[in-house]
Amino acid sequence: MKRQSFLTGAVILMIANAISKILGAVFKIPLTYILNEEGMAVFNIAFEVYIMFLSFIISGLPFAISKLIAESNSRCEYGRVYKTVQVSTVLLIIIGIAGSIALYFGAPFFALAMKEEKAVYAIRMVAPSIFFVALGTGYKSYYQGISNMIPTAVSQVVEAAVKLAAGYYLAVLLIKFGVEKTAGGAIMGVTAGEIVATAILLLMYVFEKKKPYLRSEQIGNAEILKELLAIAMPLLCASVVSNAVNIADTTLVRTRLLDGGFSADEARFLYGAYTGYALTVFHLPVGILATLGVSILPVIAGAVAVDNIKKARTATDIGIRLAVMLSLPCGVIMYTMSGEILSVLFGNTSSAQMLSVVAPCVVMMCVSQITSAILQSSGKIMLPFFYALIGSAIKIAMEWYLVALPDINIYGSAISSNIAYIVVMILNLRAIRKNLCLKQNIMAIIIKPALAAMLMLAVIYLLKTPLSAQIGGIMYLGVISVVSGAAYIMALFLTNAVSVGEVKKILKG
Repeated sequence: MKRQSFLTGAVILMIANAISKILGAVFKIPLTYILNEEGMAVFNIAFEVYIMFLSFIISGLPFAISKLIAESNSRCEYGRVYKTVQVSTVLLIIIGIAGSIALYFGAPFFALAMKEEKAVYAIRMVAPSIFFVALGTGYKSYYQGISNMIPTAVSQVVEAAVKLAAGYYLAVLLIKFGVEKTAGGAIMGVTAGEIVATAILLLMYVFEKKKPYLRSEQIGNAEILKELLAIAMPLLCASVVSNAVNIADTTLVRTRLLDGGFSADEARFLYGAYTGYALTVFHLPVGILATLGVSILPVIAGAVAVDNIKKARTATDIGIRLAVMLSLPCGVIMYTMSGEILSVLFGNTSSAQMLSVVAPCVVMMCVSQITSAILQSSGKIMLPFFYALIGSAIKIAMEWYLVALPDINIYGSAISSNIAYIVVMILNLRAIRKNLCLKQNIMAIIIKPALAAMLMLAVIYLLKTPLSAQIGGIMYLGVISVVSGAAYIMALFLTNAVSVGEVKKILKG
């Protein structure tokens, strides 16, 4: 079983995620020209329903599988590792078949619940993905549990490439049949991508040279299933509540836009612009940095399983610092260069201000992701959910008031996200300090990276005006990003937020 260090695994997944996100952006750029705001609203609603439904039925199982495998692998209980894969695969196949059927025939209900009747066809076209995602989840979780992120990375990149090719081809093929069919064709690319990705994971697992079962291990299917469900069921219940809150959140935003005096078409336009353009860019770094949580899970869970608390604390400290230091420059670039980013990617700057407003949230969300993963990996399964629920309550309460104000409208959702994730981040950090007895170095984690980000911000503002007169487009954006990024990295070393010796130590694993 090939294993990588936390940082190596994180780098592999970040590179794969970056490629996948770029391919996703390449997919959405021409798609926005084909679908426009109305079609993007239909596409995004169908995709949101798919993601929410998927998390309803398999949420908790990927984490449970990876956690059990990481713990068993750390104790060299290889028979238990492979038995976990077998049991979880059978369970996921049953769930996947039931889920695809339910989503296909329940498409009208879900479209109505999301206030978008035109999304029925698109939801049905993505329904088969449920089965293939479920099937692939067991194998992906196995590899993540043994700290081998290469199969996940390979399948992820191939999935994105297939989604791009198939989705764009089908969207163009069906464009003459109207917005509903065009959005449905585009989202069928997701199904095609999942089929190929799952096939890759399955083949890798089948042809892998595995360690033999230990004869002394007498492990029953019922025992493994009980352990899986003991972890997964609380997370599943949490996911049901969390996704119900997300549905309510989406419905609330669209409803309060109407209450604010906007017509149905105007509300659809604002929502489509925000989710289709601003949030597409926003979720690029968030999705890429989510890999830190995936990579840290087997490290923390394995360390706790063998009572190596020192290793767990070291990984926790590195994980949080990386989340802050990597997300800060992303937030700065999105805040200061929102118009340029959207112009290069979509040729449309109508949502530039929306992106600027939501940009700071990238830091809080990334830190919340890694801290939630740390808490759950160390055994505090439900605690991050309760904190997220508090954040959601704050977000919904603020949205109810702000979105209905005509002068604020959709910006109320961005403002609410910033406030909510600040609260969640603080609660998670306090819980880590208490449960892992890890005293966070505020100077190293927050203040020094913040000073480096301020220098980056100053460099961008100094360069923007003179450079805009000389170059434009992607070259302009690239030069400013590279120069300001270099200033940020230099400031991190000058302030000793990170040292050369520390980098060498981390690279050695």
